[in-house]
Amino acid sequence: MVGRREVMLGGLAALASTRVQAQSTNWPAKPIRLIVPYGPGGSADQVARLYAEKMSASLGQQIIVEDKPGASGGVGAQMVATAPADGYTLLLSPTAIMAITPAARKVPYNPNDLVAVARLSTPILVVTLTNALGARNWAEFVALAKANPGKYWFGSSGLGTITHLTGEVLTRAAGIQMQHSPYKTIVDATGDVFDGRIQMVFDPSFVPYAKAGKVFAAFVDQPTRMPDLPDTPTATEIGLDLKGFRARSWFGLFAPRGTPEPVLKRLSEAAAQAAALPDMKEKLLLVAQNVEYQSNVDFARQVRDDQIYFAQLLKDLDIKLE
Repeated sequence: MVGRREVMLGGLAALASTRVQAQSTNWPAKPIRLIVPYGPGGSADQVARLYAEKMSASLGQQIIVEDKPGASGGVGAQMVATAPADGYTLLLSPTAIMAITPAARKVPYNPNDLVAVARLSTPILVVTLTNALGARNWAEFVALAKANPGKYWFGSSGLGTITHLTGEVLTRAAGIQMQHSPYKTIVDATGDVFDGRIQMVFDPSFVPYAKAGKVFAAFVDQPTRMPDLPDTPTATEIGLDLKGFRARSWFGLFAPRGTPEPVLKRLSEAAAQAAALPDMKEKLLLVAQNVEYQSNVDFARQVRDDQIYFAQLLKDLDIKLE
């Protein structure tokens, strides 16, 4: 015999389900916050603002981008992981936050508290060098680095970020020894690269500086040359094999776990519509990104695979971030 308490609990559960359905149906009823866990001007910020503009039009509500740097992205990730699961607070995350840093050290958030919404883009690896060395191609730089082991530095956007691992993978592939200099944001490294205190960086946000001649673009890691850097060879052209490492680099949208499925689906569809716009491809290429959409289901699978891949890579490279 069903007791009064069980009936009441069942009624409350049904009421809660009805409320969630109603909220999902009316969503979005107000502006959406998109948290970028890094400083303004970097690749994450650029991708976020491009997609926020297009998705706002599709959803009928403004998506407001907020930069929240700190702890190699941990501050912003924690904000979203602990936010209400109502679809009004999202995270623009690179690979590192979800698949690299948590495997290497303690972080202030739980990646399991975040759920995939959509993959948005894949950064193009552009290896840029300071002009201070005078190297005018990758071979000249490698020769200088081999003659000065441990003297040169590469900059990254923080410990455990994809730019950090890029430096570790790249220097090993080239057979050179360099030291790592992590920055709070890659934008903070700009002056040091211009002055020659840092010799190499990998962030796509340096492409405009390469076009302006303020840094030297040594090569790009993609099948073809970039239209914006037609004189810069590909990794294949210079004989460097990074074994598909950069294929696992991405920017994607995440929401707090527990966000209603209809909301996740609508967000994913809005991202797909934005990615399909002709000018999105052009605008992303200007910031050295390729459009790479994946639905929330496919992207969730990609994230799980990458968590396994990078945990093993960190072990193989013996990289410890503590």
